[in-house]
Order: sequence, then C-alpha cells, then structure tokens
Amino acid sequence: MPGDRHATTEGAEILERRAAGNSGIVAALRGLRHSARRRFDLTLARLRDPRDCPESVHAAEVSSVLVCRINGRLGNTLLLTPMLRRLHELLPQATIDVAIAHADARELLADMPGVRRVVVFPHRGPDMAWRYLRALHTLRSCYYDLAIDPTPASTSNRIALTLCRARSRAGFVGERQWAPLTHAVALPDEIVHHAVQPVFIVSRLLNGTHDPSGVRLWLPLSAEQQRAGRAAIAQAVGAQRGGLSNACGFFAHASGQKALAAPWWRAFWRAFLVLEPDALPVEFLQPRGCTPIDASFAHVQFSSLRTLAGAIAATRMFISADTGPMHLAGCTPVPTVGLFRASRLDFYRPLKSCDLAIEAAHRSPEEVARCVSALWRNNREQSRGGAPVSIG
Repeated sequence: MPGDRHATTEGAEILERRAAGNSGIVAALRGLRHSARRRFDLTLARLRDPRDCPESVHAAEVSSVLVCRINGRLGNTLLLTPMLRRLHELLPQATIDVAIAHADARELLADMPGVRRVVVFPHRGPDMAWRYLRALHTLRSCYYDLAIDPTPASTSNRIALTLCRARSRAGFVGERQWAPLTHAVALPDEIVHHAVQPVFIVSRLLNGTHDPSGVRLWLPLSAEQQRAGRAAIAQAVGAQRGGLSNACGFFAHASGQKALAAPWWRAFWRAFLVLEPDALPVEFLQPRGCTPIDASFAHVQFSSLRTLAGAIAATRMFISADTGPMHLAGCTPVPTVGLFRASRLDFYRPLKSCDLAIEAAHRSPEEVARCVSALWRNNREQSRGGAPVSIG
C-alpha cells in the first residue's frame, strides 16, 4: 500500500541519517586515536639516539624472515601479498612468518609460497590484553635473521618489530621512526601506494630490482575454490541470458565514510542498465546482517574469503567502494572498479591495467555509470580482439 511504502522509505531515511551520524562519531574518534599515536611516535623518535644504518642485507645470510604488519583490516592484509610474493622470489629458500591482526589472515596467507606461520594479534573483542600477550609469546618463540616493518607510519608495527627476537631489524627512515633498526630504507616521495611501499623496501633491502608498474595483489586460489565460486555465480544468475559472461558483481556495504548510500547504488544501476541492458547485477553480501539494495538482483553470500574471491573471479566485472572486497577483486584477473569517497585513491586504488578507480564523491551515479559502461565495453571488445574503448 502507498502508506506502507511511505513509512518504509521514511524509516530507511531515518536509519541512513543515524548511520551517517554514527560514522561521523567514529571518524572523529579515529582521528583522535591517530593524533595520539602520532604524538607518541614523535616523542619516542626524539628520545632515540640517531644512528646511520646500512640499507641492504646479505641475502645469503637470511634464512628466516618476520614481516610485522599489525593491522586488522582485510584490505591492508591483501595489500601485503605483493611483498610476500617478492620476498619469496628473492629468498626462495627462506621461511617467512607474518605477524598481523586480521582475524582471517591464516586463511588468506598461510598457503602462499614461502609462508610458514601466521601469528594473529587481536584486533578487537574481549580479553584483548591476554590475547595480545599470548600472540607476543608465540611471536617471540622464534628467532629471525631479519624482521621487517613494511610501512612507514604504523606504531603497532614498530612495537612488534621492537619486541620480536631478530638479528636484523629493517624499516623506513622517517621523523616518527623510533624502532631499534639495524637497516633503514628511505622512501621516495613518488611511492605512495600502500601495496607498492612494502615491495620497495624488500627490493632495496635485498638488492633486487624494483618495478612499481608490475606490482599486483595476489591470492593463489585452488581449483576447488575457483569451481565453487563459478558454481555460486551460475546458481545466482540462473538461466538469465548470458549467464556468467554477463555477471557484474558488486559490493554496496562499505562502512563509515567510505559507504555509498543505497539510493546512490539504485540510481547507478538504473543508469548502467540503460547503457548495458545485458548486464546481470550480482550483489555480494556480508555473512550476517546485510540486506540487498534491490530484491530483484541476484545475490550471493559467503563466510569463506577464498570462496568469495573465487566467486569474484567468475564475474565479468566487479564494482565496490574502497573496502575489503575491492582488494579481493584486485587479487583476481577480473576488471575491478573502485569507488572512492573518503580514502585517497593514489594510496589504495586497484592496480591491474584493466581496473578503474573513480572519485565517486565528486560524480553523480549517472556519471559513474557512464565510466563503468566504457570499461564494460572495453572488456568485451578486448575479449573479442577489438580496439579498446576510451574511458573518461
């Protein structure tokens, strides 16, 4: 009934306003936390006695490596995969351990070549102090030839680097650097992407070549995971025309200021489907508490991140805000569209040549739809051997 629809719409608007207010509070608290950490780092850095450190280590002397990346986000975990791949290329006989805080990091990283052990620190939840001490005990049970902090501005990384047992400790030079480094690398101003920085420090430490244009996120999927992903997408789209070849996956449930509201997504899909009527939207949903933005669209839901990646790999294109599923898509060959509102595009954009990053905060849904349509057609023309389509 019209009255029911009006009440539903009004209720949705109230929930969206509340969510916007909550995201503003969260952003403010996050800003205070970052400011406190910065002051902490700067204070310790001023107390530290400066010393000159060599930049490179002798690869022949390194048989065990620890990577310290104490961060709980899926995206930052996946941004580490090019570094782990490069480490294994330069040190094929070495064992690699990773200290990290993402709860599913073992599922994501444990099968990567060279990785022996993933030590997961707590990110949130009860008994934080006890779980942190237990993870630290596990970390200190091994002695490493080389421990690396792969980012220039993480207090948590520096704490882990300081507390681990290692013969050599490497990190970036900077005003906030206070860890007891034995090897230090200067970060060039032009290297800002958070997947390229870790690859750069590894290449400099081990005297390897560095090609930033060749850095790609990477998550090796088993044949079973790929088959499961294809089966899930095939079941979702059913007998609709084109099936898998026209499946366009998307993730519309980013959190905080990264999120694009449901009305924005609905406007985008109205415009996109006018331009590309053969496209079949497939919404990827979180395991719990997630409502589709349009009940008429096919949707899939996964609890396993690797199966989720397999399903993304079965689509023709994947569209997402700058959040974990976007980076999962970046690990696959599928053209990925990243929609950016709050974070910097040059820090986190998808890296494949077939990908597209859009500042969605400054463009209407209809403008974004036209850009994505060009990529959709470009992918189709290239698969047929035709000329690329210009993307505005």
